[in-house]
Amino acid sequence: MLNPIRAIKLLYQLENHPEPLGVSQVMIEQNEQTLGVQLPAGLYHYLLALGNIASLNSGFNHLGLLPLERLGDHLVIGKTCDNDGVWGIHVDDLSPKKQHNPMVQMSRNFDAIEQSEIHWFDELPLAEFLLAQAIINGVNGGLRYHAQIYDFDGRSIPADLSEKLQHIASEIIELRQPHERYFQAEDFGVVMLLGMDESIPNAFMIGSQDEHKFNDYIQQLVIGFEH
Repeated sequence: MLNPIRAIKLLYQLENHPEPLGVSQVMIEQNEQTLGVQLPAGLYHYLLALGNIASLNSGFNHLGLLPLERLGDHLVIGKTCDNDGVWGIHVDDLSPKKQHNPMVQMSRNFDAIEQSEIHWFDELPLAEFLLAQAIINGVNGGLRYHAQIYDFDGRSIPADLSEKLQHIASEIIELRQPHERYFQAEDFGVVMLLGMDESIPNAFMIGSQDEHKFNDYIQQLVIGFEH
């Protein structure tokens, strides 16, 4: 199974960080008692290791901010940057047999008055979701160097960009979504996110903590965006 904590520490250069990166065990377990649920092991360890980093967890989308809350039969673990959607895990998937990597679901009508009218859709298993969110938050400002381009005119992003990325980076296949593909290079020294409409790229984002690596990949891609 993918190890998101290792990858995120490499991406955000946190291996030798002097300050505490996580929230306390006491805070996590008090929240569990209040909720009446046991957090999935992957989320528990994520909060313990990385839950206190603002650029990672609250710079764009909000992720794992204590206290977590319940919404009907779901434990809510995150909210989109526009407050238009939430991510949660169904309480049935918090059972000990499923705790290793439960499915994270999303709802965009979570504020419906009737609980029965709220719809949830599968997104990614927890480990993959945590890494995907670290990349999304990173390329949207959480990483020191970042840039984005959106193709509004059909000419801003080369049609063959996905092929070019495969030559200079590795796709993180586990994170692939119908409209999103994730790439990393140099052991998470640089990450890239490619938005797709069918097979045509319509958005591209890149981020790194390393200025030289960031500039190197910008030059290799020869894309005319400002950062």
